[in-house]
Amino acid sequence: MKETMLKRRDFLLQSIEASLLAYVPVGLIIAAKSGAGTEQESGQSAALNPVSKYVESYVPPKGGLDPARRQTITFDVIGWKTDKGRQNVSTPVVGEITVSRNPLRDAIVYEVTQRLGKQETMAGRFRCRMDRWHSLVDWEFEYSLSADQESIAKLARTQQSGKREGENVVIRTNGAERTFACPAPLLCQWGMLDAAWRMREFCEAGSEFTLLHEPSGLRPRQRFREDRRVALPQRDNAPIRTFLQTGDGMVPTHWIVDSRGRPLFVTAFLMSWAMKAIS
Repeated sequence: MKETMLKRRDFLLQSIEASLLAYVPVGLIIAAKSGAGTEQESGQSAALNPVSKYVESYVPPKGGLDPARRQTITFDVIGWKTDKGRQNVSTPVVGEITVSRNPLRDAIVYEVTQRLGKQETMAGRFRCRMDRWHSLVDWEFEYSLSADQESIAKLARTQQSGKREGENVVIRTNGAERTFACPAPLLCQWGMLDAAWRMREFCEAGSEFTLLHEPSGLRPRQRFREDRRVALPQRDNAPIRTFLQTGDGMVPTHWIVDSRGRPLFVTAFLMSWAMKAIS
């Protein structure tokens, strides 16, 4: 059976994410509505607001990304918090993501481990094509949340596998199989790391795609728009580009890409990533 309607879980997630937009910095909202991105002058932008304190001491990693090689990419996961008076902002490191890339003859496999705090973990394997999108072929992952009550932990645990079949996507979650219509390119966040250097091309083409957003599900009608160039504080490097990702069920997300095509930051208000190592 093909399903195109949102399920209750997706509806709740979208409602929560939509409510968060009330707190998004005004600059980000203006950027999202503006039609002019590439002509704006360099400087601090809303794209860096979610990591404003972290970025003050940030040092970009050494080395470049090469999809033809085995590499491990490590990110800090950064939270965004304020005090009770909402006057002082902090951007603490709350977790870590490790992405191991293994190129094969006709595909690239990304093995991902993610930790948020002491309770949330995700481990998965994602196989992508070697096309310009690094589009997703199939995947499997397990998400877990530790809790004092076993019933809560069991309810939160998600085991999922999925695959692309023509213009459909077949997903099996905790034993239940569902089929979704998906005519647009299907992407995952991990393959997008290696496609970041082509984001300007995607913007110019105006292409739409569907994103696998684990563990919650598919996010259709996603697209990129070049936002503006920014400069990292206390860095002499040339300004770097930011690309704004918007679409159904997603809080607007900035991909901050340097001149070497590396996505140094992926920022989305309450939870962001910062690339800290390439090996």
